[in-house]
Amino acid sequence: MGTDRDWQSWGENSPYYGVLSTSKFGAAKLDGRAESEFFESGEAHVRAVFDAIERREGGVWRPEIAADIGCGVGRLAMPIAGRSGRVFAVDVSPAMLAEVEYNCSRFGVSNLTPLVSDDALSKLPGMLDFVHSYLVLQHIPTRRGMRLIGEMAGRVSDGGYLAFQLYVGCNASVWLRGLVRLRYWLPPVNWLRNFSRGRPLFERPMQLNVYPFGEVVSILRKSGFPVVEAYLDEEAGGDFESVFILAKRSGVAASISNVYS
Repeated sequence: MGTDRDWQSWGENSPYYGVLSTSKFGAAKLDGRAESEFFESGEAHVRAVFDAIERREGGVWRPEIAADIGCGVGRLAMPIAGRSGRVFAVDVSPAMLAEVEYNCSRFGVSNLTPLVSDDALSKLPGMLDFVHSYLVLQHIPTRRGMRLIGEMAGRVSDGGYLAFQLYVGCNASVWLRGLVRLRYWLPPVNWLRNFSRGRPLFERPMQLNVYPFGEVVSILRKSGFPVVEAYLDEEAGGDFESVFILAKRSGVAASISNVYS
């Protein structure tokens, strides 16, 4: 279900749709207007994250070394690079990373380094001031993703920030969940679902996974993040409960304070 090879395929065939699964970002429909909207959405997200950090810091905050985990085509990594000394764009798909390099070239981004990911984030150079991941973890099997959260937390330097998003609940009906799981194993079921939604008939399914929020909090507490801000959202038309987590590492394990907005 949803191997890394699937994401290499998305990167080769429809990388922008692989990042934001809306038809206008598909390879057959992506035009200049849609592309501008795509990258503007990344700038808006990163601006909101840095605004939240700067409210906590009381002024301009600029990480020296940052990483975007699951970077796709660089939609978020490039705006992070504009606010950082150096950024590592990490992804399991070499095809996605090739698109990152192309986008950096045409947008004049010179302080970004693409890296092929592994579960230990072993290619990252030591500790970082800012580690970010968005619209990534839900596509990774939960057990594997929990290990990755631990690795991301362990890479943040004292005083640095960890920012990431994940699904923590599913509101879809039982029969719909069963249908979604069935389409991973029986391709005709997936073809029928694609047809009913006006998608390309043989479009691959993207797996979506839910994470245990309490266990995620425990990882953060043990990794030295005493305060966590959790921003709530809904995804996939309300079928999933999504949380964006922002946490500052102090090196001291303490109680968790959740701030919902």
